[in-house]
Amino acid sequence: MLGWFVTSGYFQNESVLYVKDCFKKAFAKHGVEFCHVRSNEKICFIGQDGNVVLQGQKPDFVVFWDKDVLFATMLEKIGIKVFNNSRAIEICDDKAKTAVFLAGNGIAMPKTVVAPLVFANRDETDDTFINNLLQTLDFPVVVKESSGSFGWQVYLAKDENELKTLRKKLLHTSHVYQQFVSSSKGKDVRVIVVGGKAIASMTRQNDNDFRANVELGGVAKYEPVDDEFLSVAQKCAQVLGLDYAGVDLLVGPNGEPLVCEVNSNAYFKGMQSCFDVDVADVYLQYILKKL
Repeated sequence: MLGWFVTSGYFQNESVLYVKDCFKKAFAKHGVEFCHVRSNEKICFIGQDGNVVLQGQKPDFVVFWDKDVLFATMLEKIGIKVFNNSRAIEICDDKAKTAVFLAGNGIAMPKTVVAPLVFANRDETDDTFINNLLQTLDFPVVVKESSGSFGWQVYLAKDENELKTLRKKLLHTSHVYQQFVSSSKGKDVRVIVVGGKAIASMTRQNDNDFRANVELGGVAKYEPVDDEFLSVAQKCAQVLGLDYAGVDLLVGPNGEPLVCEVNSNAYFKGMQSCFDVDVADVYLQYILKKL
């Protein structure tokens, strides 16, 4: 059996390489041939007959650790099972879509406003949107680009001037505005879900930033969390159709879980440093059973 581990051809860092090595070991353990494929190394094309064609050997399945939704979709069109599926990846790679798709399912999250679409050749000529936004959210306001990783595209507007500056900067970029949850400043809970079951959790604490990401200085550690956090994470994965998910949860004012975001390819080096679980092995066992 041949399995691909797909990553971006244009972004490789320590976290990506760590996950790749974990899957390489898991594949070997279960007697599966491993092939690390960067997204620019294999060509899928649409032939004259309208069918998708893959250059080279066809894998039996793909562990997709990239966000190239169209590449994943084309692999699916030639009958390859992709984990996670392209639709789930597309939703999770867009924070606005994630919030909208989770809405209406009894899943609590910070109050969220999705920025209206502004065409590339148009500008904002008045404060209509900002004025309406300020009737919905209080300062400080969290501003997030819809696509982004490691907390790099998440900002905090402490007053109207900062909000307007961010609004101007992101006018033609999909983004959302969220109520700041002061009870969870610099802290969140990450839960890894595989096959609908929570398999690991950790807290992340950053005393120097409102964002808890380890890449921004947050410290990962294991702390027992209430079952409600695990249950919410599992529900998010189920609603979004994820085989694998890293669900980030904020701690509300009464200790309740509030969904911050859902990741379809959550890195797990920090998790494995504080929680005794082999995430890649658990995920591969799930995949092989499903196949």
